[in-house]
Amino acid sequence: MSEFKKIEKISPETLLGLVREVLDTSNDFEYINGDQPFFMSFLGKKYYVYVKNISSAYFSDRDKTTRAQLPIKPKFDIIKASPYPFVFLGYDVINDVLVCWNYHIAKQRLNVGKSVSFYSRTYFQSEVKESEFLRKELKNGDLPVLFKRQNLVNFFKNIESFFPNDTVIYNDGEDDIDAPSYKVEEKDIVSYGKLIEIHNPELLQKLKPYIESNRLLSAAQIVGEYYELDYPKMELSDWINLVRSIKL
Repeated sequence: MSEFKKIEKISPETLLGLVREVLDTSNDFEYINGDQPFFMSFLGKKYYVYVKNISSAYFSDRDKTTRAQLPIKPKFDIIKASPYPFVFLGYDVINDVLVCWNYHIAKQRLNVGKSVSFYSRTYFQSEVKESEFLRKELKNGDLPVLFKRQNLVNFFKNIESFFPNDTVIYNDGEDDIDAPSYKVEEKDIVSYGKLIEIHNPELLQKLKPYIESNRLLSAAQIVGEYYELDYPKMELSDWINLVRSIKL
């Protein structure tokens, strides 16, 4: 059993307090308003920041996988339309470690699904040392930065060097850590909360032998697991009809 299953989640207010405890020590930091997410300024640049607990991803075959999740919030529509960066931080209370994913991608993924997951690993989080930034690549192409909470001021001093604004990869609805990323122009098509067309070439290639051998149930299960929680309105019959409509 993953150790993260045993840990009580910290309240949003406490998470905000833990972050501000460090940031308030810097004259470069200014708290502007909000709770979770909150609005701040660092070195004169404004940011929206949202901190969530990191917990087990509950994969039976990958018990070292962890995640932090973005829910749907009305305020996220305002943030998404704003000119300010959105910084999503996952907090590991066991190791007092923060994980930050590419904030350009995180902002794009606001309110695209009921619960959008960003992944990490327990062993990455336990490897972080004081005054160190640890960069790790996941199988889906994500490159999160991990660091001790006490190093948060230095993180904001260097945030643009960690995540330059030249990102062309966007995992629209992609929550499977073992699947490759794909480009934004290859988006899947969604209607009324249901996935109706798949345009992810890697996933289509994976499904090909199942569809060609008419194993539609197996193909539907693969697609359902691939998209996980992003399409809660989808039922098994929807997944089967979806794979039946695929033209290879």
